Formats: sequence, C-alpha cells, structure tokens
Amino acid sequence: MRFISLFAGVGGFDLGMERAGHECVAMVEYDKHAAGVLAHRFPGVPLFCDVRKVSAADLPDADFITYGFPCQDLSTAGKREGLNGDRSGLFFEATRLIRGMQRRGLQFALAENVAGLLSADDGVALARCVRELLDCGARDVGWRTLDSQWFGVAQRRRRVFLVSDFAGERADQVLALAESLRGHPAPSREAGKGLAPTVTQGAPFSRTGNERVETQAIVPVVANTLTRRMHKGINSTVDEGQTPVVSFQPRIGRNGRGYAGPGEPVPALSGADAGATSDMRPCVAFGAQNSASQGDSVSEHLAPTLDKSKVPAVFSRLSVRRLTPRECERLQGFPDDWTAERRKMTLDGNRWIAGDIEQQADNPRYKQLGNAVTVNVAEWIGRRIRSTSEAGK
Repeated sequence: MRFISLFAGVGGFDLGMERAGHECVAMVEYDKHAAGVLAHRFPGVPLFCDVRKVSAADLPDADFITYGFPCQDLSTAGKREGLNGDRSGLFFEATRLIRGMQRRGLQFALAENVAGLLSADDGVALARCVRELLDCGARDVGWRTLDSQWFGVAQRRRRVFLVSDFAGERADQVLALAESLRGHPAPSREAGKGLAPTVTQGAPFSRTGNERVETQAIVPVVANTLTRRMHKGINSTVDEGQTPVVSFQPRIGRNGRGYAGPGEPVPALSGADAGATSDMRPCVAFGAQNSASQGDSVSEHLAPTLDKSKVPAVFSRLSVRRLTPRECERLQGFPDDWTAERRKMTLDGNRWIAGDIEQQADNPRYKQLGNAVTVNVAEWIGRRIRSTSEAGK
C-alpha cells in the first residue's frame, strides 16, 4: 500500500511501514535537520516543509496517511494548552489534508501522540480528535496505548495510536484489540517470551511484538546533571566509539550515598530499595534530577522514555556516561548511524531540495530520536494494516 507521512521526523513511521511492505510516496517535515535525514534515507520521495502550506492537490494518491502530530501542548510536561495550542493544534491541518485525500481513495489514517492526549483539554482532547475524524468521513475510529518495551526495544515508551478507517470498520483489527488476534502484545512482563538485546549490544531481535525487554547492567540517570552535580575525584575517559565516560570513586557519592559493586548490598537510593546482582547496578542519584523523581520508574532494569529535552545516561561498571546517539537509535529501533548523516537542505517554495551529504552533530540527533516514533511499533501496525486489508479483498 502507498502512504503519505506527515510530521515525519527522521522516519520512524516510514521505516517501520517500509519494513512492513508499504511504500512512502510523500513526506512533510518542518525541521530542516530532520528533513535532511529524510532526504538522505528516502531519496526520491517528495518532501514538503510546512504542513500548513500543503494542499491535498500537492500530494499523490495514497492508501493511508501517518501523522505523529506535535505533542508539546498535550504532554504532561508542558503547559497543557491541548488541541488549542499552536503546535498540537496542527492536528487539524492533518485532518484538512485527510478530507481532501479521502475523496481520492484513502483507506486509513494513523496518528501517534503521547499518553497525555488522553487527559488533555480536561479529558476531552481524544474525543475532539475522534469527532473531527468522523466528520472527515471515517466509518470507524479506534485507539490504543502501545508501549515500545513490548516490541523489542529497551525503553518504556507509552504512546497513543489512533486509527481511522474510511473504507470499512476495521480499526479494532488493525490495533489487535481482541486477545485472540495474533500479535496482541504481552499484557504483563511474565507473559513475554524471550529477551530483547541490551541497548549496547545491538543484536538482532524478533519483531513479533511479544518480547520481554530488559537492559541488563544498564539503569538510567539524567545526563544533563553530570557536569554540574558530580563530587570531586572524577575522571573523564573516552572509550573507543563512545562519548566521554565519567568514572566515580567506588562507593563514594553525594550526601554520603554509596555505590555497590556486583553482589554487594546496595543502600536505598532516592527512596527506592535496590539490590545489586551480577547483572544489575542501581541508579545513581543526583538529588531531584534523577530519573525516579521525574516520574520514570527505574525498576525492572528498563530505560525510561527517550525525549528531546534530556539525554539519559547509564550506570555500568561503576561509571556513568551519556547514552550515545547510536544507542538512542537502537532504543528506537533504527539501524546504527541512521541519523549520523543528513543532506544539506534548501527551500524552493514549500518543497525541500536536497544538497550534499554532511555529518550531523550529536545534539540534533538526540532531539530527533527523542521525538521519533519507535520503528518496531510502526512496523507491527503496518503489518496489521497490510493483513487486515488483504483479508478484506
């Protein structure tokens, strides 16, 4: 099936859909650096800049549209302006295009956003989205929260996916809402089968959507605290192919907190009781800046959600360091170095024109990967769209 990608980012939706057998025929992305990655990784696909300046007439015929519209006004970490905000309100630009495409054979539209969509606008933001999509001509609308940890990547990342069906009543089949449907993600950790690789190993993994995910010996802390909250006696070293590593004096920490080695008892850190084993270390605490105090659980050895505002770090072998961009790519299901290069981009009206290849700095890579849709989740949904469509023929 042919699809159009709005708010494409660096292609998480698009790579997943292509892995599921679909073809991307047009993209829209406002950020110049992210557009450069798209132009490099999806050469030849028409790439537009501002979704507000795109009309349905500009776009080719397609079977479905994906749109991971901006989350800033919906996120619980933001000002919660909801769908009336300037950024999350771009949802209505997506539906404007959906209206135009629906008259040309559009079958599905697939949205993605943060779980804050469920509570924004005093709890009615999702209902507003559903009503708008029904007004666009959808015959069926369904939604579901999916967590990336069940799709073979080592992070908790709960996102709401909203499926609109313009050709039937198949949204529940696409999202596998019935327990009996094949591919239903594991409802609990005990029900998962097998282990996904750790983020640093990058080994191949199954994409069945039924994986138990752990990051052995990798527990997150917030990286932006490293340069201003460290105690004396630290050394910065560089491992081959890695960003700088900050090494601690063993069992010496701020406020007298200790750091235990493998097999040794661990004191309570940030109010959470922990115990060390041969494949596990506790989270390093930096007062109010640690992961636990920001609402990201550090239990069960899973990294928290990647986002664009802070770069997580790992505590391993009595050292703390930032996750590298390559590791963040693995946490999102991208191939290694997916964002390492981009095209130089210039605008011709509202159309991006690609130039030479250039290397990309780490900071835009972290931002892009924090904003991305997890590739594995997109692929799973893409396969559901494909099988559901084929079953209806």
